[in-house]
Amino acid sequence: MMKKKMTAALLTMAMMAGCLAGCGSKPELPEPPAAGAGAETGAAETSEPDAQAPEIEPAAKDGEKTIGLLVPATVGDPFIALSIKGLDRLAAEQGATLRTVETLDSAEYEDQVRAMADMGANPVYLMWGDLSEIALRLAPEYPDTDFVLCDVDMETDEPNVSSVSVDPSEAAFIAGVVAANTTEKKKVGFIAHADRPVSRKFRDGYINGVHYADPSVEVAVAYVGDDQDPVKGQEVAKLMIQNEGVDLIFQSASQSGLGVISGCEEMGIKCIGSDDYQGDVSDCVIWSALKPIDEALYMEGDASFKGTFESGDKVYGLSYGLSLYTDIEFNNLPEALQTTVKDVVDGIGAGEIDVTKDMAE
Repeated sequence: MMKKKMTAALLTMAMMAGCLAGCGSKPELPEPPAAGAGAETGAAETSEPDAQAPEIEPAAKDGEKTIGLLVPATVGDPFIALSIKGLDRLAAEQGATLRTVETLDSAEYEDQVRAMADMGANPVYLMWGDLSEIALRLAPEYPDTDFVLCDVDMETDEPNVSSVSVDPSEAAFIAGVVAANTTEKKKVGFIAHADRPVSRKFRDGYINGVHYADPSVEVAVAYVGDDQDPVKGQEVAKLMIQNEGVDLIFQSASQSGLGVISGCEEMGIKCIGSDDYQGDVSDCVIWSALKPIDEALYMEGDASFKGTFESGDKVYGLSYGLSLYTDIEFNNLPEALQTTVKDVVDGIGAGEIDVTKDMAE
């Protein structure tokens, strides 16, 4: 039986959202699984996000612990939801309150960074580049606040700033190995939301993993053009299946990726998810290439509370002991493929396998 099928009602809502988008309104998007942004009911609970709120809160009282998170998008974004999951865990363990603010107006970025630090939040997390650049500039004014720049590669020598990212190349490479050993047509696909640096890491790691396992397997590549449009993601997936003849697609397209999964399900082919476990979205998802930003952010915050916070640019991956796939999906693989995956992971960890090299070249 299906675990959580993409129902007809969900697709109907998505189609209606697409119509509204065409008329100038932002589409109403499906909720992602397990976001972890609940109402503020206690010290260890996550607060509801505040949209466009320059004045965040009065300063925290003595003894109160507050973790700050500023995001330039809605908490419904799957990657942000994954990040919040890690900070929810941190808040629960520390008896702290997670304060999440949707900074949707770039003109207010600096005011909101200052407000979060002024209220006593520590550590303060900033998602992506623009917020991170402002926090890096303001950090010397708040020497007692630890700032964590999330999902960016940004060099810093400020003693209270760390730049944290998870390189998806390793997880994507492993996903490519699984894909090459699963396809029957020797044609697989990759769909991202745009041709951007992080998407290229997913794409290239995947292609390299496919060709490491079988250089004869073809990989089709397409882009949705929007990371918040599941209807378009579904359409791009169906076109790839019809035109390219692929029998498996790896998606890394945020909200649009949920549409890719729906398209794979509708057309009866397999899919590989990204960032978080997506096997509960549809039974067509046989593997999830994890990008465990939740674990990376948890580890940074845990160090901040313990007084062992280290500044600098950090790229998390296998070397930090992070898991790049789920046990449930691994256990569903044929025994021979399980052995292959273990050997690949060991090879990457030992430096014997170069995930940046394409064996078909």
